[in-house]
Amino acid sequence: MDFRSRQEMEAVRAEVRAVLSSVLPADWGGSGLLPMDVLPEHMGLARQLDMALAERGLLAPSFPPEYGGRGMGPYAHYALLEELGYHLAPRLTTIAVDLVGPVLLLYGSEEQRRQHLTRIAREGTIWSQGFSEPQAGSDLTSLQTTARRRDGCYVINGQKIWTSMAHQAEWIILLARTGPPESRGRGLSLFLVPAKAPGITISPIVDMTGAHMLNQVFFEDVEVPAENLVGEENQGWYMAVRTLDIERSNIGSAVGQQQNVEDLIRFVQEARGSGQERVSLLPSLRYELAERWVETEISLLLSYRVVTMQNRGLIPNYEASATKLYSMELNQRIANTGMKVLGLYGQLARGQKWAPLRGRIEFMYLRSVANTIEGGTSEIQRNV
Repeated sequence: MDFRSRQEMEAVRAEVRAVLSSVLPADWGGSGLLPMDVLPEHMGLARQLDMALAERGLLAPSFPPEYGGRGMGPYAHYALLEELGYHLAPRLTTIAVDLVGPVLLLYGSEEQRRQHLTRIAREGTIWSQGFSEPQAGSDLTSLQTTARRRDGCYVINGQKIWTSMAHQAEWIILLARTGPPESRGRGLSLFLVPAKAPGITISPIVDMTGAHMLNQVFFEDVEVPAENLVGEENQGWYMAVRTLDIERSNIGSAVGQQQNVEDLIRFVQEARGSGQERVSLLPSLRYELAERWVETEISLLLSYRVVTMQNRGLIPNYEASATKLYSMELNQRIANTGMKVLGLYGQLARGQKWAPLRGRIEFMYLRSVANTIEGGTSEIQRNV
């Protein structure tokens, strides 16, 4: 693991901080729990932030210059995500920059790179990921959405579920079956699908936090040009696994976890009333807060290991799964500790006058339940 401070990282940090200070309100209290969690009331602010970063070439600093980036590599990208995570900043381009970008750089055609990477880096194009299905979540190789070749295009039929940002996206990176049903992972292909193409119907899923971030997407005879196939036909599973490794690497999330714990500690130190009294009367709660902070340091170190491997040109596989497993279970422990600290006030939601930390812990308590399921269950991560 490389702990050395790199000059390019510090330069990126300084630039990102300057953008954040100019865009985020002075009393900013944070958005969702994960980088792709953008609450409905923060959509406009997230768009403003993405465009401010894009204007400075900071939205995707690791993209090559010819595609709108700076060609700075994984460390610069990590510095960007770390600053965004520390400030709990809303971001609409997480899937586009962090997942679609690396996949197209590795497997996409030159035309796909020029068309999509440039728009992502310079215009902040919003993407969605169409992988999970009602009967294919953990066992993704059993998915049933099909893509059949016909007259120079592919015709897609099926449905996807838990599709983040589909209602806002311009494009969907879609995993569909091009081989026979029994082909499992050997018959899957990856496609770039316009989100507003004829035949696509998007149905909202409102989760128990009350937010609309997820969707169910139906495909009925959706025609996609053959040139929208990424790489070779029936090779999509191997590319999808690569995107899942990137998704599970937790880069940027760990800093947000630490910020949440530090905010709880600060609340106890500064607030009068139930929170302070509870911690004073319950020494075990002080130890629990300290333990959560130490665990966020471990989460950071696991993320550093992943980014160091990426910088060396290695592909983090079980390392990314271990990071995802630890980080998502830690989210639940932080939320539980936060509820103990806040007591009954912890039940107050965002937007309510007396909600401590603007209701962030209440949101985290509800939202973190899904963390150990989405992006691969904890059981799956332990098997990788």
